[in-house]
Amino acid sequence: MYMYELCKGLKLLEEEVSGLGWWIDPKTGHRLENATYIHTAPRLHGSDGLKGSSIYTYEFRHEYSLKFGCQGRDWHDVLAELVGFDRENPGAYPADGPFIELLHNDYSTEAFGPSAARKIVADFDAWNDRASKVKVVTWTGSLDTYHYYDDEFYMTYCWLHSCFANATTNGIVRCYYLLS
Repeated sequence: MYMYELCKGLKLLEEEVSGLGWWIDPKTGHRLENATYIHTAPRLHGSDGLKGSSIYTYEFRHEYSLKFGCQGRDWHDVLAELVGFDRENPGAYPADGPFIELLHNDYSTEAFGPSAARKIVADFDAWNDRASKVKVVTWTGSLDTYHYYDDEFYMTYCWLHSCFANATTNGIVRCYYLLS
């Protein structure tokens, strides 16, 4: 299962910090509260002034989980089909194509800053009508194929739209894969 993490209201706490043990305040030795580590400054659409190898405090953090239950279908696979992203040949997709940041493996560890979030929100807005009508094949048996209009896909689509919209000013979004 994938989880998108939003941190909003960022303030730089400390620069040039090692990634090991970053969550321990070097001055007090206590665990840092409401803090996150940015390993590399966001590459997409500029760094938005965010610095790599740095600790930031945040005012708000929320996790957006993608528990998409389409029997073996990953939400990202359905999104890729929607926009024509070929997972077997990602180099054929335009470098600025819709949702490339969410679909291409080159961005899998990226921290998406406000500029990238604005681009992704624009993609969500542009594809909203088509996303609301997605038809997902959930099971193909020996005799029948079952189709349905997938409200779950669209709800997740709206959920992630909200996630990135919250990062368009002074926020970041990162994606993680959670082992269950």
